Amino acid sequence: MPNIVKSNLSKQLTHFLKSKLLKDELVVLPTETVYGLAGLGTNIKAAKKIFLLKKRPLKKKLIFHCSSLKMVDKFFNLDDENLILAKEFWPGPLTLVLQRKSLEIPKSLTLNNECAVRVPNNKFTLNLINKVGKPLVMPSANKFIETNLLIVDDGKCKVGIESTLIKISDNKLNIIRPGMISLENVKKILPYMVISKYNKNLSFPGTSKKHYSPKKKIFLNVKNAKKKSAYINFGANKKGQFKNLSKSRNLIEAAKNLYHFIFLADNDNQYKNISIAPIPYKKIGIAINDRLLRASK
Repeated sequence: MPNIVKSNLSKQLTHFLKSKLLKDELVVLPTETVYGLAGLGTNIKAAKKIFLLKKRPLKKKLIFHCSSLKMVDKFFNLDDENLILAKEFWPGPLTLVLQRKSLEIPKSLTLNNECAVRVPNNKFTLNLINKVGKPLVMPSANKFIETNLLIVDDGKCKVGIESTLIKISDNKLNIIRPGMISLENVKKILPYMVISKYNKNLSFPGTSKKHYSPKKKIFLNVKNAKKKSAYINFGANKKGQFKNLSKSRNLIEAAKNLYHFIFLADNDNQYKNISIAPIPYKKIGIAINDRLLRASK
């Protein structure tokens, strides 16, 4: 069983977690996107534990989480258009692919010396990373509620799905993974950039063809509830629905509820499978559909 503690900014809890992380132990921390399985990003020992626990291929890279732009700039090259985006969206649900600057970052955790990096928007986790003084690698912790890991509970995540992942190279901006920060948001900040949307690089986080797949089969774009299927609706309530992502058709609310409702449906023994109502393919709805498509495989 996990050891769950409520988040607070006490020196005692911060010191305890800092001590565990500096010993290359893992903890589960909150962010505004999803909860993360966190380990020290400057020591390969912690990363190896994460890869082992998640049964994650070594070629799939991890996201480095920093506490500030200053910390990012210490360990990674942050300049030009990347710096513009960072100043606009950090702390927040944006991940940038940056060149490694510091030799403290293990080269084996890079891809051609590049790393996925972000500053999360969670007060507790930002404070802890700042106290540790080094980046944490922190992939999603969706499958570890039944382990004996220490979990810091900060309630429901404000965003609910993983960050938008962007790489800038050769004067082009590539959205590798869609998220809360949309193509339209990026165009407003960098209207002169050539943007290649959703051209996935499968070595980076959250881009696998299969992702967050529950035990039960998921059926997409289902308009009405069916017997023995947990129907996750979107919009006006319908007879027989299991849950409703958003009665008001609010895509941000739907994103917050998505993984939690799938988890509940997957663990409800009265249903044989899960069916999801159609979700509009716009703004964060693009990211929701991306996650659902991969979860259904």
